[in-house]
Amino acid sequence: VSVGVYKGTPVSDLDYIEDSDCDTDMNIIMDDNGGFIEIQGTAEGDDPFSAEQLSEMLALGKNSIEALIVKQREVLGE
Repeated sequence: VSVGVYKGTPVSDLDYIEDSDCDTDMNIIMDDNGGFIEIQGTAEGDDPFSAEQLSEMLALGKNSIEALIVKQREVLGE
């Protein structure tokens, strides 16, 4: 999933406008056991992101991925 910091606020699933003007852009890939496969993030502007923002983005990404896994299992009938 895509997460980031847009206008100072951590957000999940950035749309085109948010992604093109975000302060930080991060991609998070996890497996269905909650393990991280990939974390890749970049401060896009002049200011770095904080440890607090990193924690918030990881939490947003984790919650989004968990919701996607639930929907995928529903569709697959699991």
